Amino acid sequence: MSITAEEFRLGMRRLGGAVNIVTTSCGDVNAGLTATAVTSLSAEPPKLLACINRAGSTYETISKGRCLGVNVLGVQHKDLAMLFAGMDGTPETDRFASGNWQVGASGALLLPDALVSFDCGVDSILDAGSHAIVIGSIIGVQVSDDETPIPLCYLDGEWMTMALHD
Repeated sequence: MSITAEEFRLGMRRLGGAVNIVTTSCGDVNAGLTATAVTSLSAEPPKLLACINRAGSTYETISKGRCLGVNVLGVQHKDLAMLFAGMDGTPETDRFASGNWQVGASGALLLPDALVSFDCGVDSILDAGSHAIVIGSIIGVQVSDDETPIPLCYLDGEWMTMALHD
């Protein structure tokens, strides 16, 4: 027995997650998108993974450029998250006019005021249906000096944050 794509999406909306902007570059092409499907993979050696839709230009640019930036967003980045989610129709390759981007050692664009930015070389790309699992070897980490970071999260179609709970 299998479920429909709609049933899958409905269920996954309840799996809240941290909001990230995933970036990449190849030559003079920069691309990026908003993603919640990002997670740690290994501490030794340091690796993470991001799930990227294979139909977009970010996937194509990651495949060619073999670099990956993962920028973990705070609540102050909500407008940037919406821009990189394509909510205003801006193409993936034209989203970098907003934000103060810096080029990491890998060539990926990093957001200096993100809660943390991971600069990665791409180890491997595994096709998994409509998406690809991109495994990145972390070559650099920039951690915000904000002592009270408030992460931006996404749950059930809503932007939110986490609160401490006793």
